[in-house]
Amino acid sequence: MTADRPQLRIDASVAVKNRAKAIAYSRGLSLTEFVLQALAKEDKELAKLIAKDLDDRQQRGRPQK
Repeated sequence: MTADRPQLRIDASVAVKNRAKAIAYSRGLSLTEFVLQALAKEDKELAKLIAKDLDDRQQRGRPQK
């Protein structure tokens, strides 16, 4: 991930975080991808921005050469 990307923090209990991670990973997503997709359901313009962001985002794991 590049250094110029801001971080979004969510105040939630450990139980909520763990459950969200479990759901995300069961769907083959990272927690960030899961949260962004959930946010995208509320607004069409936000959905477009998030889709672009997810496409441009580095994939998990080791970078490919």
